[in-house]
Amino acid sequence: MTLPRVTWQAIAIMACLLVAATIPPMLGKPPLQQAAWLLLCVLAAAIAIEDLARMLIPDGYTAAIAIVAAALAFTTHGWAGLGVALTEGAILAAGLMLTTLLYERLRGRSGLGFGDVKLLSASALLVGLWGVGMQILFASVAALTFTALRAGRRRRPLRAVTRIPFATFLAPALVLVWAWIVP
Repeated sequence: MTLPRVTWQAIAIMACLLVAATIPPMLGKPPLQQAAWLLLCVLAAAIAIEDLARMLIPDGYTAAIAIVAAALAFTTHGWAGLGVALTEGAILAAGLMLTTLLYERLRGRSGLGFGDVKLLSASALLVGLWGVGMQILFASVAALTFTALRAGRRRRPLRAVTRIPFATFLAPALVLVWAWIVP
């Protein structure tokens, strides 16, 4: 995928901000977790910038987060840990897909995009179901603040159908929850 130079610069800046925000809890971690941390910061930044620019979450980035999460679950807790992580991811994916399809059928428009569903399912592999709840909470507050400020700056009223690049907030929230909250 070829991205404009300004996009790569924005990804680098966002990744550096995520690294800076999560340095304290990561200092004493084993080298494998630190390598995963740096990779997750870059992936989260790439997802955030891509979603903000194009309202699209590249599947490759989400798959990479899932692979990192699965590798961490396996190296930390063995096959049992990997099994629990995959089960939680599958349960969340099924629940979110059902909710999304039901919402679309009842309201006639989509609510949560399938890219967001995939990202949250990959997130469950890394932080578990409880961590995904925290991730959604943090991302929702940030997204609502961003949307209100953007509407005010554009002098347009907030509307219930305003499209929000939610992964722009979900991806960084994942890194923050994983680094600061999940043991």
